[in-house]
Amino acid sequence: MKRLAFILIVLFSVNAFAANLQPSDSKLISDSGVPLYSNATFVNGSKDVGYRFATSTKPEEVQKWYRQQLPNWALYKEYGGWIRYDGASGMGMGEVMSENQVMVKKNDNLPAWFSLEKNMTTEIVIMIVK
Repeated sequence: MKRLAFILIVLFSVNAFAANLQPSDSKLISDSGVPLYSNATFVNGSKDVGYRFATSTKPEEVQKWYRQQLPNWALYKEYGGWIRYDGASGMGMGEVMSENQVMVKKNDNLPAWFSLEKNMTTEIVIMIVK
């Protein structure tokens, strides 16, 4: 019972935080040159772990939008991933992680994790490291 209560407290804490992208975080993302997908909802994150957003738009459409918005950024597509990053083409995962990046993928867990509508299963994670 105590474990269930702890899990519920954690879930409600995450959901209470989920809708608040702080102005300083919004500025950090904007100053990095990474555009925010307009139909996405901020669900959690920070400059230390990245910013997670959710949308009901299909991942392929969001990926296309980011390709158009960041045409000079390279694309990492190894192991089923889709990461647009601000670095030289052909970098390995370790190198990609040291660059500003946008990852887009389908994540069926988002609605349950963040009390979102069932169709909000496209995850956008923005990492600003520079």
